[in-house]
Amino acid sequence: MTGVLILEFLILIIFGIPIAFALGIAALVAIVNSGAFSPVVMVQRMTNGINSFTLVAVPLFIVAGRLAGETGLAKRLVRLATTLVGHVPGGLSLVTVLASMFFGGISGSAAADASCLGSLLIPAMEKEKYDPEYAGGVMAPAATIGILIPPSIPMCIYGVTVGVSIGALFMGGLIPGILVGFFQMFIAYLISKKRKYPKLPRAKLIEVWKAFKDSFLSLFMPVFMLAGVAFGIATPTEIGVIAVIYALILGVFVYHEYDIRQIPSLLVECGVQTAVACIVVAFASVVSWMFAMDHLPMVLLGVLSKVGSPIIVLLIINVFLLFVGCLIDLVPAMILFAPILLPVVTKMGIDPIQFGAIMTCNLAIGLVTPPVGTCLFISSSIADVPMLKLFKEALPFVLCNLFVLLLVTFWQPVSMFVPRLLGY
Repeated sequence: MTGVLILEFLILIIFGIPIAFALGIAALVAIVNSGAFSPVVMVQRMTNGINSFTLVAVPLFIVAGRLAGETGLAKRLVRLATTLVGHVPGGLSLVTVLASMFFGGISGSAAADASCLGSLLIPAMEKEKYDPEYAGGVMAPAATIGILIPPSIPMCIYGVTVGVSIGALFMGGLIPGILVGFFQMFIAYLISKKRKYPKLPRAKLIEVWKAFKDSFLSLFMPVFMLAGVAFGIATPTEIGVIAVIYALILGVFVYHEYDIRQIPSLLVECGVQTAVACIVVAFASVVSWMFAMDHLPMVLLGVLSKVGSPIIVLLIINVFLLFVGCLIDLVPAMILFAPILLPVVTKMGIDPIQFGAIMTCNLAIGLVTPPVGTCLFISSSIADVPMLKLFKEALPFVLCNLFVLLLVTFWQPVSMFVPRLLGY
């Protein structure tokens, strides 16, 4: 089944069929062609793929991220970041990265980060005479921090797919996310200094305090979500519910920047996004099951075990995932390949939590690489710059992600220190 499925999938992709439907059509044809299973099995596997209480967190994080963008939370976090690093050469590009670190603790989505913060910061950078390509080139890689710093929708998907603690995965992404953020800020500083991009006036201590006070309630939201997962106060789904309610209360009753009558339209838009994600998850779950039926994980384990060196095996897996990330969106790639690759790496002594961090760091790079790169597409649309031009500017920041990926792969404490500290 696997050979037929892969061939059909590649043909459909070449003809421009969307990933989700290419997976579904290829799976259906392969099942019918095999004659070993009834097509009804496909419906059962699709249902099983999305029938998870933990996956309810996904639409909740989507709604929370949208509310954070529309209720004034994101705006206040940007203002705080501006007072902290705006005075450095190329200050607004550093603000973009730091704000992404703050916002990543709310949305769990790189696309939400790129869309929400990009619409605020890319025009602001252009207004300050930054090159549009550079403005978008900073935003796209910075948005990937949103799926490393918890909460993280891709890590939810990984945890559900392979049966690993979501809380442990969230904590495993914390240090990699912070490292990516600091490295990207350093690169932004070097580039900005070389190109003589402007800096903002240094904020006085009273201005920093005022921005902190104004954004305290906004800042409390990601801190609470992080603490809730870290100390087992609530499940990711429950934290998603609290985040939605909290953002709504702030926007409507505290900041008075959100009209409650907009909620139905927001829920419809988020519902459409969730439906698309569910279709992808459902079809990818079928394909993943078909791989398992053909014993693909065991075949792969047999092949890679002959390589001998775990370092070489991990390099091969990372190169493969980087290639996959360029062609397939993160969520289907996670569902398709996590169950196949996990038995291989666990045999070599790699913890499933560490491998979750490796896959997330790796596939996040695909969000900024053509031709699929979701964050690259969003940023190029806002900056009104061709994707390839923008990617050229984004490349130094992507190298930061790549460096952290190597750290996560070959130095276990980067992803395992916090989970072990918290008893996972």
